[in-house]
Amino acid sequence: MTSKLKRAKGKKSALRTGRIARLRASVSVEDELLRLAEENAGSEARWNRPRKQRISLRVDREVVDWFKSRGPGYQTRINRILRRVMEEGKKRMGEK
Repeated sequence: MTSKLKRAKGKKSALRTGRIARLRASVSVEDELLRLAEENAGSEARWNRPRKQRISLRVDREVVDWFKSRGPGYQTRINRILRRVMEEGKKRMGEK
């Protein structure tokens, strides 16, 4: 390897090391915030939530606009309504 390549490689690894250090620092800060939130809100509620799945869903623009007009958290509200419909359907079908 030429000295020019070694220097370029050294700079890249230094940049990568700096990025990794920043990521680790941000993760430790997030861990601390999560720990504090769990102490205040109770950790059971955080861990008993169902897992989420990212999907792409085509919805009428008017429907999305209406949910958004109600303020932040429109996706959560849509999910809650769908969950209610699902649970009602299970009750009608005799499922648990």
